[in-house]
Amino acid sequence: MSQSSSLLTIAAGIWALGALPTLAAGLAGWDPVGRLRQAGQGNGLRAQRAWFLFELPALVIFPAIYLASGNLHLVGNVALALWLAHYCHRGLVWCWLVPKRDTTVPWPMCTASIGFNLVNGGLLGWFMGYAAAYPEQWLTDPRLIVGLGLFLAGAALNVWADYRLRHLRMRAGDSPVIPAGGPFNLACCPNLTGEIIEWIGFAILTWSLPGLAFALWTVANLVPRAVWRRDWYRRSFENFPKTRAALIPGVL
Repeated sequence: MSQSSSLLTIAAGIWALGALPTLAAGLAGWDPVGRLRQAGQGNGLRAQRAWFLFELPALVIFPAIYLASGNLHLVGNVALALWLAHYCHRGLVWCWLVPKRDTTVPWPMCTASIGFNLVNGGLLGWFMGYAAAYPEQWLTDPRLIVGLGLFLAGAALNVWADYRLRHLRMRAGDSPVIPAGGPFNLACCPNLTGEIIEWIGFAILTWSLPGLAFALWTVANLVPRAVWRRDWYRRSFENFPKTRAALIPGVL
């Protein structure tokens, strides 16, 4: 193993381990970046601009490092295409369609999100460009096939749920609503469920430590957010179904 590969492994391993205490702290109610703060209060960045700023580093850093390496390969190209499909939508389309566009996002959350995307994009770009060594038959490997299926299924659920929720909020005049319809009848945050499935699939199809680290951080960030959101629904709506799951029916 080359020195750069060893350093990448150490960095990705430390980054992955950092997700575990973050998950535990989030479930305990720790919110250092202000996700629980009421939107629109205090200083912050407008939601549309914030979303664009969040996603731009991820959209740029992975492709830049991978393409600059000159070590382009089929698996890396597949991973890059999936990455760009997700972040082009999130950073160039969805950011301008965000519900409650006149609200603000706290600056600590903006800073944390930019750093998060820089680290994940950098690790994955470096791995694909300078450390990955997939066999020729990897495109038919069960790990890539299963991972790709999970990624596409998770992305479809994530996008559908986001647009469904946007439609419900717009119909209510941007007032708070109880999400309903399809998967929303089973869990209050299927958009977050889909994103978790998406990046677990990405980790499997790349079979890489940076991919695993990103999946773990996705879980660490989104599981507490789903629990917080369900608690908010329960407090805000007397008729909210008390048994509705946060993410996965029968599990959480």
